[in-house]
Amino acid sequence: MAIDVRKRAVVNTWRSCDDPSGVAVDSRHSFVFVACSDHVIVLDTVHDGRVAGSIPVGKGVDNIAYDEDSRTLYAAAAEAAQLTIAHVDENGSPTVRATVPTTKGGRSVVVGSNGCAYVIDPLGGRILKIQPG
Repeated sequence: MAIDVRKRAVVNTWRSCDDPSGVAVDSRHSFVFVACSDHVIVLDTVHDGRVAGSIPVGKGVDNIAYDEDSRTLYAAAAEAAQLTIAHVDENGSPTVRATVPTTKGGRSVVVGSNGCAYVIDPLGGRILKIQPG
């Protein structure tokens, strides 16, 4: 949904998926990334929220992360025990660059300024560090 903060009103709504679990934004290109149960969709907010692209990321996706400088999307899937790393082109179309094994239950990815991804492992009580490369 789009909200005009000055008017304090909803100005547009977009259909994403039935049970979204995470969101990330590319403010430079006006894309909104929505994590669904086993995939991530890219909404183009300039064109009324149309779906610009989608990628499968495995079951159990939760929080997602996006690095605007490198145009890289990260999605950790707890049930699939994997981290999907994708590049997003100028049109909002994502392409999977790597699928990295993590651990069962690994979820909620964040990305550091150095390009490292960090995935929490609540079952193991640790944080997994995935280095770019």
